[in-house]
Amino acid sequence: MIELRSLLQQNTSRVTAGGSPAEREAGPEPATPRRAVAEVPAGAEVLRGVFPASQIQQSSQNPQTLQTPKTPQTLQTPQTAPEAAEDSGPERSANEDGVRLLARKAKSSGELRHDLLLLGHDPAAVDTVIAEFEQSLYLDDVGLARFLTEKLRDAKRASKSQIRVKLRERKLSDAAIDTALAELDDDEELALLRQTAADRARSMRDLDRQTAERRLLGFLARRGWSGEHATRAVRDALDGNGSRGAFGGASGGVRFR
Repeated sequence: MIELRSLLQQNTSRVTAGGSPAEREAGPEPATPRRAVAEVPAGAEVLRGVFPASQIQQSSQNPQTLQTPKTPQTLQTPQTAPEAAEDSGPERSANEDGVRLLARKAKSSGELRHDLLLLGHDPAAVDTVIAEFEQSLYLDDVGLARFLTEKLRDAKRASKSQIRVKLRERKLSDAAIDTALAELDDDEELALLRQTAADRARSMRDLDRQTAERRLLGFLARRGWSGEHATRAVRDALDGNGSRGAFGGASGGVRFR
């Protein structure tokens, strides 16, 4: 019993002193190196479908290396050029509007006055502009009346009465109209009347004399011819005595039923 107690006391002292002398000289037993286990950052399982595996493993050692993949830049809608803004400057003067209107089309003084008043210009300012334009020949009512008269006579074979109506529609003054019509030759006017009556009479061959005469007089009246000259031209055309006069060509009669 005595020996057993002594052995127990020796073992107890060894444990208390840190082992046997030989064990104390050898030093502490080295710890078995443990295999490093990479800690997967929280939420990595969710990101495996987004991040490559290598990047997730690298991020376990340095969490800052985990970068959100760059998303493609959003396509920016090109900015459209702003629409041309309307003229925000001061309103144009009557003179400026007059020049702008005449640049588009030749106008009579009456037409230009009408257009400027529609734009809201003061009547006194409009009258001043009209006078200035007439003085500088921007407006030439007589010249415009002559041009329109020649055009209507050559292209439309219009009578004086027709020409007068057309010129009044262009707001030309009576003085300018009379000047232009006075330059038409009276003999040429009568020749045009006879020529027109004879041409029209040829389309009335199937009509009786009375109906043809009535219709031909109405046709000439619509073209501005009436009175004694028109009646004589109709009879000559229906009797076969009409001639082409200044326009040339042989005369031809019209045979009625």
